[in-house]
Amino acid sequence: MQLTDVVEVDQVFGALNANKRLSDGWTLLGMVPGNTSTGGATVIYVFGKPTPEPKMATSLNVRFPS
Repeated sequence: MQLTDVVEVDQVFGALNANKRLSDGWTLLGMVPGNTSTGGATVIYVFGKPTPEPKMATSLNVRFPS
């Protein structure tokens, strides 16, 4: 995925939340160091939501002249 394909960005804390984003189809863009509210070190996972793939037509009603 190219960064130009990203339509939404989000950041989450913790591997459990990161894995949830991955299973929801988000792409991991990066990880950065951060601090918890109590001053402890943590990792911030940054995700991008890609542009949805265009849906293919499932049925066409095309008539050709005879």
